[in-house]
Amino acid sequence: MSEPQIIRFDISEIKAVLFDLDETLIDSIQGHAGAHKRVSKIIIEYLEKSKIKIDSGELILQISNLDDTMNKKFIYDRDKWWPDLIHSVAPKISISKDLIKELTKEYWQSYALNAKPYTDTIPTLNYLKKNYLLGLISDTDHLSGMKRYRIDIQPFKYLFNLTLVSGEETKETKPSAEPFLYAAKKLGKNVNECIFVGDKPFADIEGAKKAGMKTILIYRRDWGYEIEADYTIRSLSELCGIL
Repeated sequence: MSEPQIIRFDISEIKAVLFDLDETLIDSIQGHAGAHKRVSKIIIEYLEKSKIKIDSGELILQISNLDDTMNKKFIYDRDKWWPDLIHSVAPKISISKDLIKELTKEYWQSYALNAKPYTDTIPTLNYLKKNYLLGLISDTDHLSGMKRYRIDIQPFKYLFNLTLVSGEETKETKPSAEPFLYAAKKLGKNVNECIFVGDKPFADIEGAKKAGMKTILIYRRDWGYEIEADYTIRSLSELCGIL
């Protein structure tokens, strides 16, 4: 049995709790699954016109691996993904700008449809709302209006005092400290009065620590990074026993 964690911050100092969106509050695994399936269908139909056949399962796996790779490189603009993907599966086939735009649009629309809140998201936010200001910081999707749309359709959106799309409402995205500093200022709190909850060590935890915020990592999967948060949880509901 592992040793119990030590809370490395004074809870009484915390006045605001800020969150990441994808894979923190909403189930990105389901969102990606829907998006990858939709994109693979479009690509397969496109290649069939040139009499090139690709196994659907293998293509979905390649898209999934590409998703993780690009996340780690902070390349969130899906328009930059598809030429490399097509080249890897059909090197002699070129991809038009129209198809690139279609793939990106269909990717995000399918993702938005399938990425639902985790079962403990709304109960946890309702609990925290009683004692804290709540904020949301999420990076741009690089498709105009898409991230704001994805935030606005969430059933928990009304619980937040602040929702920020970094890279659109700020110049820089995570892991820059800028979005975190900007959010704290908008909430009227010092950074040492804020704690940030996110799933990606290399973006959420690193950026929040740069800004001087306390950090909680929600462990959804192993990203292979050693950046250590002040505390680690496995489910959002654990926050109710900490804060």
